[in-house]
Amino acid sequence: MLELINAERAKAGVPPVVLGDNIAAQLHAEASLENCFFSNYGLDGLKSYMRYSLAGGYQSNLESFYGLNYCIKPWENYQALGSIEQEIREVMNQFMGSDSRANLLGRWHRKVNIGLAWDRYNFRVVQQFEGDYVAYSLRPTLENGFLSLAGTVKNGISFSDRQDLGIQVHYDPPPHPLTRGQLARTYVGGHGIQVAALRPPLTGNQFYLEDQFVKSESQYPDPYQVSDDAPAPSSYAEAQRIFREMREQSLPEIQIIGPWLTASHWIAAGVDFAAQADLSQVIAQHGPGVYTVIVAHQNIGGGVIISEYAIFYGIDPPGGYAAP
Repeated sequence: MLELINAERAKAGVPPVVLGDNIAAQLHAEASLENCFFSNYGLDGLKSYMRYSLAGGYQSNLESFYGLNYCIKPWENYQALGSIEQEIREVMNQFMGSDSRANLLGRWHRKVNIGLAWDRYNFRVVQQFEGDYVAYSLRPTLENGFLSLAGTVKNGISFSDRQDLGIQVHYDPPPHPLTRGQLARTYVGGHGIQVAALRPPLTGNQFYLEDQFVKSESQYPDPYQVSDDAPAPSSYAEAQRIFREMREQSLPEIQIIGPWLTASHWIAAGVDFAAQADLSQVIAQHGPGVYTVIVAHQNIGGGVIISEYAIFYGIDPPGGYAAP
């Protein structure tokens, strides 16, 4: 599959990727086949970037997924799978003809983690692309209400100005198990609601004019908003129908208003970066959950995310994602 991915990237004039070693993609492919679901969410309620972080990842990352919210049974008179090589080629063709194309050809990706799982009639593929631009000396940490992080950037990234560094914090409520019926009525999850944006401290008599940011964010079908007694698809045709209906939903954008937090410590110079800020009021407002720290370079490519790291704050994450 890696060769096919890089062949398509070469056609598009973007750099090749190498195979990564984060196990979240393979674990998700195996879980989706075993439990007959198709979603960037898992039955444990985790989104793709949460699994990636629990498996040790901290770069930017995006997941593409192939499958269905149903498992074909031997007695249903469907044709069995052909060679796995041919199945992979067909999946790649589908990726290139879908929304996954933009992910597969992402210019800033440097690695891809591939998950494959199949039986005689069913096939699951997970591609989780990631960057490779950050090396942390202190991964994003929430302690005593303070967010702290520090590290260096690499692979051609550097900071020429303090404003080049951008840091956002997004929040998801504590994940909990989901049913197949709930997962059948979603397919992708965003980064939760942005609850804070960090900025560097000012010197002298300078001051910021705004204390809040305002932005619009896309909405996606949310399995947590679906009743847990929603039935799972009972046939291949029903699974396809529910998926089409769900994809055709037109959800309005939502407006987000959140606080600008002026950091007490901020470095963005050359390859070095660091920040510390008081998030105690944000945590008091939202409580336990998953706080995802997104680090971006503001002045390349119109703003490029270089790191995403999900912090499970005040809750215990599901087990099974730690690399062996």
